[in-house]
Amino acid sequence: MEIEKDELIQELIELVFVKAIKASKKTKAYGISRYLEDVLNEKIKERTLTRYYDGYILDKKSERRTPSEHNLNILSQYLGYENYRKFQQSREYEIVKNELRKEIISINNKLNKIKRISLFVCLFLLTISLLYISKYYKKDCMVWVGDHYEKVRCSNLVNERELDEFVLREYKKVYVVKDYVLYKNTEPTILYTGHNNSADFFTSDDIHPIFRGVYTNPIIKNPIRPKQKLLGFIKINSSE
Repeated sequence: MEIEKDELIQELIELVFVKAIKASKKTKAYGISRYLEDVLNEKIKERTLTRYYDGYILDKKSERRTPSEHNLNILSQYLGYENYRKFQQSREYEIVKNELRKEIISINNKLNKIKRISLFVCLFLLTISLLYISKYYKKDCMVWVGDHYEKVRCSNLVNERELDEFVLREYKKVYVVKDYVLYKNTEPTILYTGHNNSADFFTSDDIHPIFRGVYTNPIIKNPIRPKQKLLGFIKINSSE
């Protein structure tokens, strides 16, 4: 990348005087220029250097004079370059390097932005997917299996019903035999349903899992009727 000549000369003279000020500890144009004249072995006179200071450092347009090629080479050598051309190449290289660095930073920033956006999109999609899966596969229903309820995903199965945690946990079908304890502290331990001249026994109160509209009833203790007659009365399906 080629730098404008005036811009490059401005930079050269600024660097020369910054170096001279640091080395000489001088603060006035004359003192700094006298110092440079001595350091440069009078290859550039104090008066010329003062005009450079006024024109380029103090930005006095009337005093600004473009240095000759000879003076540009001398000033470049003061900064450690072989000549003005080498100084120019060095500065152009630095500018190109800085531009490349800026471009790389810009590209990295764009890539990081894309990565952040991609990560956000992935997290968003993952969240939506998890919500969908959790909702779709959430076991909000239960179905009767053998002698108990099991949790299932709601899908309109036969005898499927809305999940009831208490019923799921407490409602079980039991098979009563002659020695089964029907009462505990005068309270019935099981309930029954009567249907089609038959009976089923359950550990908790609820609707029959198969026959809709059939509800459980407590086995009421009758001191007059013996246990065997009671069991026969409700027609137990025994597993004896």
